[in-house]
Amino acid sequence: MSKTATFLNSQVGRKIATGVTGIGLVLFIIVHLIGNLAYFGGPEAINTYSYTLHQMGPLLWVVRLGLLAFFLYHVWLGFSIWLGRRRARPESYEVYASRGWPSRQSWSSSSMILTGVLLLLFVITHLNTFAFHDFQTAVINGVEMHDVHARLTEVFQSPLYTIYYVIIMVLLGMHLRHGVWSAFQSLGWMSRNTNPIIYSVAFVLALIIAIGFIGLPISIYFGLV
Repeated sequence: MSKTATFLNSQVGRKIATGVTGIGLVLFIIVHLIGNLAYFGGPEAINTYSYTLHQMGPLLWVVRLGLLAFFLYHVWLGFSIWLGRRRARPESYEVYASRGWPSRQSWSSSSMILTGVLLLLFVITHLNTFAFHDFQTAVINGVEMHDVHARLTEVFQSPLYTIYYVIIMVLLGMHLRHGVWSAFQSLGWMSRNTNPIIYSVAFVLALIIAIGFIGLPISIYFGLV
């Protein structure tokens, strides 16, 4: 086994890899959120956005599969780190208490493995609902394209899917609240002075992302757009 592989399989290496993949996924989530918000610009905006992506042809599926592999690797890293800690301390604490700085232990941090698994299940259903769906078509400026606007409207008029989506986005916010801070810590990008600042930034970023994603289904379901 090479030195690189040996390092990546070590506890420290896996933590660093988790931080790198986590930050990469956060950047993708932000871009995905911006794309979703195009819905508020009307059918032309969101459908044209989707059409532009599909103009990438097979490259789009290469990117999608790459992102999926990136995500699954991140999930595997998180699970392996959690499992390693469980094996090192098989008996759980009888009383839960936040340790504060420097661990920043909280309900968000203690539920990372649970929210991670639930987010994995959501990605599967989300891909089935949108990426693998046989879309209706719309003609905009003489160009035929997928009617993503109609699909989003249809999906988020369902109370069950809307509730499910909102709950998952809340869990995403919880996951990001600790995950962003933890990524910076794992990569050694903060000090004792910057720790509270990064923790606050992570909280605000997680809140903005969660609210941003929740705003779309709520607006559609209640007919606000």
